[in-house]
Amino acid sequence: MIGSFYNGISGIKTHQFGLDSTSNNIANVNTTGYRGNLPEFKSLFSTNLNYINSNSPISNDYNYGATVASNAINANDGSYVSADGDFNVAYSGKGWFVVGLNKGGEFDVKAPDYTGVQKNYFTRDGSFSLDGEGYLVNSSGYYMYGINLGKIAADGTLTGTNNLEADFAALGGSKLEPLQIPKELHYKPTLTTEVNLAINLNRTQNPKGINILRDENGNFSMDKFLAQDINTLMDANGKSVDAKNFKDITFSIEKGGITTNHTLVYGEDFKNVGELMDAIKEKTGLTLGLKLDSEGNPTDCSMFLSNGGMQDIKLSVSGKLADKLGLKTNGSTLESAFKGVTSEFASGKNYKDKDYVAYQGLIFQKNGDGQATGNPIDNPNAWTLVDSSSTEEYTDNQAKEYEKDSFVVVDGKIYQKLTDKGQVEEETDQTTGETTIKSPLEDTTNWKEVGDVVTGSVGEYQEGETYAQDSIISYNGILYKKINGEGDTNPAEDSKGWRVLNVSGISSTQLQVPTYETNTEIFSDSGEKFILKSQYVLLEQGNYNANPEVLERWEVRTEIYDNTGKALISETPVMSEITFNADGSANAAPFDVPFNNGSITVDLTQSGDGKTSSNFAYTDSTAKATTQDGTQAGIMKDIIINDDGIILVNFTNGKTEPIGRFGVAAFVNDQGLSKIGGNLFEMNARTVNGQTSVVSGPPILAWNEDGLAGLKFGKVMDHMLETSNVDTGTALTDLIVYQRGYQMSAKSITTADQLMQEAIQLKRS
Repeated sequence: MIGSFYNGISGIKTHQFGLDSTSNNIANVNTTGYRGNLPEFKSLFSTNLNYINSNSPISNDYNYGATVASNAINANDGSYVSADGDFNVAYSGKGWFVVGLNKGGEFDVKAPDYTGVQKNYFTRDGSFSLDGEGYLVNSSGYYMYGINLGKIAADGTLTGTNNLEADFAALGGSKLEPLQIPKELHYKPTLTTEVNLAINLNRTQNPKGINILRDENGNFSMDKFLAQDINTLMDANGKSVDAKNFKDITFSIEKGGITTNHTLVYGEDFKNVGELMDAIKEKTGLTLGLKLDSEGNPTDCSMFLSNGGMQDIKLSVSGKLADKLGLKTNGSTLESAFKGVTSEFASGKNYKDKDYVAYQGLIFQKNGDGQATGNPIDNPNAWTLVDSSSTEEYTDNQAKEYEKDSFVVVDGKIYQKLTDKGQVEEETDQTTGETTIKSPLEDTTNWKEVGDVVTGSVGEYQEGETYAQDSIISYNGILYKKINGEGDTNPAEDSKGWRVLNVSGISSTQLQVPTYETNTEIFSDSGEKFILKSQYVLLEQGNYNANPEVLERWEVRTEIYDNTGKALISETPVMSEITFNADGSANAAPFDVPFNNGSITVDLTQSGDGKTSSNFAYTDSTAKATTQDGTQAGIMKDIIINDDGIILVNFTNGKTEPIGRFGVAAFVNDQGLSKIGGNLFEMNARTVNGQTSVVSGPPILAWNEDGLAGLKFGKVMDHMLETSNVDTGTALTDLIVYQRGYQMSAKSITTADQLMQEAIQLKRS
């Protein structure tokens, strides 16, 4: 009977505990982040009833009563609902938010303090908000402990680092502390000191006229044009000249009835523009230059082929390169550049020093002032033969057709006919009896040697030389005539002393070169925006089969403009070059651009995020990536909390900066944590045999310590809250079960009591 009383009483007590625990779960069914309890029971003790049948193979154990075994924590995740609070978050997975009482304290996940000096707790309630000081706290005023990157100063300004690698390294730390976010958070402007560009330069795009080839002062640079690779040029339609494949140009010159042909080949006779001009001058006597205005700038970006010789010619230009350059012509008459200063010789006329005269197809120049007597040939001291290019070669079959005073060329010498037409000197071969006419070299009766063959042309300008009035010179392929008296000035610089000589000629297509331009925003130390503008001009096509190989080469002109990109700030541009290897990789030395009492270091080979520059012709010229370390001022626009619990602040200047992260710790045994009320848990340290250990196990860092510092066991959900994980259906069922158990335990007591009363009555009777 006594056992029945005892069992009934213990049953009532255990079922009462179950009722209390379950009703508590139901009471907290709407508590954010609540972790329900799971009451568990066990028997108190048992004994073996061996007096029943000691030899029986069946167990004869007897249990006495029941008691509470544990009130375990339900570790399952609750449901997740949307929340409007700016800092409402939920955590899904294994782990807990870390909170504490001390706003000046810290909690090291890898070295926790178990002494209780600093009270730190753990919760799944993510309903955080800002208190009056801007600290993140929960509804009970406990401070949220997390990683603080320390970017926010006491005055409420944030200094950006532009160093995500360093930020993620810090976000992977283990020391947690309260996070403070000022309501009016300002982004502190930072001075740009580094710019990194990853660009693609397409050598077939963005053609611009050759006047884009400028010096540091912004003026057209003839030197750069002369050094320009012919293969880089493009025609007026933006089509490549492609001199590498369309490489030949042939000049056919008819002068004095004589036609000569000269073929020049790209890569053999010339490569750049200056070499082409020199080769044409040397081989043909023609002058190839630019059409320039009075200030030395190209008028229409086309080249001009003119006759710099002293005789009029008929010209035909053919070949693939001639067609590409637009210089192709057939039988065009080109007057001599000297036509305006050369007159027919007249005996008895007064001539000045350096005057030019034409006599019988020959050109002479006067030596000193004086009156002409006779003819120039008879007065070699007064006249110098300067051109005989129109004089034809002597031929035997024309020997009797030469008129008196006509001129011929034999073996580089000029001869004059002294006698009338038909008068020749013959000789007979004694062996064969054949009669031949003596050449002018042998026939001194009918011919007289005048002098050596000479081809006159416009001379190249010589620095420091004095030139007389009406002198004609060539400078960088342009013909100039001296005006305003004698002088030694540079024709390209002295528009009063020289003028460009207008002569007949052939114009090429309007020439262009491939270009590109990048504009990068940079900032002063006060946050003012400027534009770093870099202009790229192709100088030389690559030839990777040559020995040594020739790299593709671009000139880079870098300057700083105001925020509109129109007003130039830089005093002088910074000139540099970028070249490309056969695989498309870039070579360029970093350079400094003066700015804001300092300088900006510019790297054109790669951006800060690792993208590299290239010269691929199958994709457009573009800035693939641009990074720079400066920023303008801004104010906080909104806050984003990503899946890893990292707090990112968006500013009105377009910057997004991580400032810290929510602290999350995990445990091997969540059941070892102890509830302390207020939806908080704490670590439970026990000392056994003099050694202190934590029932839950030491806290585990919930994120990776390297790389992107991502969470390992779960994720944080912004603008969400985790509800209680109590299953109401199960809880209501448990209430019924505990109620029935309680009632049945009570019944066992009353039954035992009635039987006891009957037993007492039997004794009395």
